Amino acid sequence: MRKNADISGHINAVSGSFTGEINAISGKFSGVIEAREFVGDICGSKVMQGVSIRATNDERSTSTRYTDSATYQIGKTITVMANCERNGGTGAITVTININGQVKTAEVMPYTAGIPAMYQTVVFSVYTTSPVVDISVSLRVRGQYTTSASVWPLVMVSRSGSNFTN
Repeated sequence: MRKNADISGHINAVSGSFTGEINAISGKFSGVIEAREFVGDICGSKVMQGVSIRATNDERSTSTRYTDSATYQIGKTITVMANCERNGGTGAITVTININGQVKTAEVMPYTAGIPAMYQTVVFSVYTTSPVVDISVSLRVRGQYTTSASVWPLVMVSRSGSNFTN
């Protein structure tokens, strides 16, 4: 059996495996590609369902679950950007982001007289190798007067084959 071959032209293989290095200038894959290590960056994102409150004291939340399609536990960074809006009222607004049990709570946008709407983004990131990640964002309003607030979270999941240096 011949172990090495130089082939120029079209190859159509129904099954088999490559155990060495593959160099491709161009082409396409129609199946699933999985790599334990790679060069480059990958990012996926989802806009979570928004939450709105118009009350003196109330709390509402939205949640999602990320399930990694990799069969290996590959590290990834989960970033939540909770975009908040205040539309009047003097109550305190608190946003809590929970990523697989790691929590960040921030009080946002104190009331400023004469400004009809105020916007602020609360950002929280967690590095994990967990294949399943539960994410929730809660919005809490408390105060003596009715306060109107909304939050629209964006979740980004990224992994990188690159390194950062100082």
